[in-house]
Amino acid sequence: MRDLASRWLVLRGDEDDYTLHCSLVTAAARRNPVAEALQKTLEQRFALDIRQAARAKCRDSLMSWWRGRAAAGEAIAGALWATLTHPRCDDWLEMRVLGQVHMLQHQVGAAQRVDLARHRELVTEHRALARDLAEVQQRMTAWALERSREQQDWERERMQQRAALMALQSQCDQAQQQLRQWQALHPGLPERQALQQRLAQQVERNQQLQRELNLLASRTPAASPVPAPPPDPAPPAASAAAAQVRALLGAHRVVLCVGGRGGSVPQYRQAVEGVGAQFLHHDGGEEHKPAQLDPQLAAADLVICQTGCISHDAYWRVKAHCKRHGTPCVFVDTPSRSAFERALEQGAAAAGAESPG
Repeated sequence: MRDLASRWLVLRGDEDDYTLHCSLVTAAARRNPVAEALQKTLEQRFALDIRQAARAKCRDSLMSWWRGRAAAGEAIAGALWATLTHPRCDDWLEMRVLGQVHMLQHQVGAAQRVDLARHRELVTEHRALARDLAEVQQRMTAWALERSREQQDWERERMQQRAALMALQSQCDQAQQQLRQWQALHPGLPERQALQQRLAQQVERNQQLQRELNLLASRTPAASPVPAPPPDPAPPAASAAAAQVRALLGAHRVVLCVGGRGGSVPQYRQAVEGVGAQFLHHDGGEEHKPAQLDPQLAAADLVICQTGCISHDAYWRVKAHCKRHGTPCVFVDTPSRSAFERALEQGAAAAGAESPG
């Protein structure tokens, strides 16, 4: 419309669409170059609609074609031009078509107003959603930054822990290497450590016994000393057995007694020390800890196990150690001094048989 007006009309340059529309309609009211140019332009633009409308051969068929196009809700500008310029369009049909177009314009205006109101609602809703989205994006950005900082802290801490672990592993390897070198230079170190631990336990035991002895001495009232009766002369057979046991055991031998009644331990000690050997005792788990039995077993040359007075753990420890290290071991079922002395003789014979020469 503006192109046609610029070519055929005299314009001031500030005309709006309605002014241009009215000017062209007024100029086309009679046959003139403006009307012919406008006719040619519309014929070219709506050529397809004109060819479709040309199939209608009467007013009724043309009316049906127009109603179909109008009911379809499509752009009806081309259908309106093709209907009004059709040879079968008379005044009656023209009035009907123009009236329908007039009502369609009202409907379009009402729809536009509804669409405009809906558009305003959508714009308001869009703004609210945009604000919410901006807030969510800000929170997500802050959350992502916080997670990134935490991830960096975790990664830094992980690297520090890994470095510390590598340093500890290196120290552990060095310590193990030094331990192997030390063990190679001192092959008897574990046995000496066991003996040292056993000696410390014996010293502690002696101190405890000394304290008990002092306590008993302080509680016992002073009495006139009574001369002890002279010891009975040992039977020749017992003296001969003790001499045989002393000869078989030899000097600096250690005899370990596992189990036995507490009142009989001094008798066992007297029997062992009477043949020149060192006496060790473990009660089999009643008061002494089972862990204390291992160093005593390691230091013993002969083990006498009172099976009726020890725990299962102590029994299996003794049996496994003696079997593994070849230490002579005699098991006594009935705890008594005579049974202990027989076991001592039996163990001395086994130890003497195993000793070289």
